[in-house]
Amino acid sequence: MKKVLTICLAIIMVFAMSISVCAAPGSFVESPSNNGAPTLIEYINDDPTCTAILKIYSYAQRNGLLDVFRKEMENAYNTIHDTLDLTTICNSLTDVANEKNIRPTDLKVSDLFFIDMTDCDIHSEHGRFKIKLSADTLKGFTGLMQFVDGKWVMVSGATIEDGNYLTFKTDVPSTFAIVVDSTRAVATSPKTGDPSGYVMLALAGVAVVAMAATGIVVYTKKKHE
Repeated sequence: MKKVLTICLAIIMVFAMSISVCAAPGSFVESPSNNGAPTLIEYINDDPTCTAILKIYSYAQRNGLLDVFRKEMENAYNTIHDTLDLTTICNSLTDVANEKNIRPTDLKVSDLFFIDMTDCDIHSEHGRFKIKLSADTLKGFTGLMQFVDGKWVMVSGATIEDGNYLTFKTDVPSTFAIVVDSTRAVATSPKTGDPSGYVMLALAGVAVVAMAATGIVVYTKKKHE
């Protein structure tokens, strides 16, 4: 009997730990690993002869990047994870918060992604990209940050078009973070292929079954007694 109770307690503890791991860390709305990559709608370079191809990677897909870019993205993640006030890592956000009457601590990152570039060996001779993308994490959009030389800067001119599309002009490859007013943002559900949500549900199911089995054992034992 004690063995069964011990197993049940262990299952419940694992389940509780899973919930804690999936909680929103630092200044994220929720773990960026729960988000799929934004959809790249279109992109245009200042130089029409540029042959570059762009691709967006979500934080969960970072291992598909070159090591230097993966490490950059993880460093960018850590700076957001380790603060409760984004204005401490991006001074320009203070002006944004004041202008829009948002408390600094209500500014959160709803998505973290990397835009990579291939197929252009002479891109230093070309200009910036005008990028248009869609994402499920734009609710409450306040601004867009870019990780440049180990620091976060605001991407000027980043706007929402038609309520569904984020447009901005910038250099790539680079890590970007969507900043939102967390009082208006909507946390996303785990995307298909992301195991975190399913693991939690499975653990919950196992815990319920185990506890039910324990109850049956106890009831049966008392009945025979």
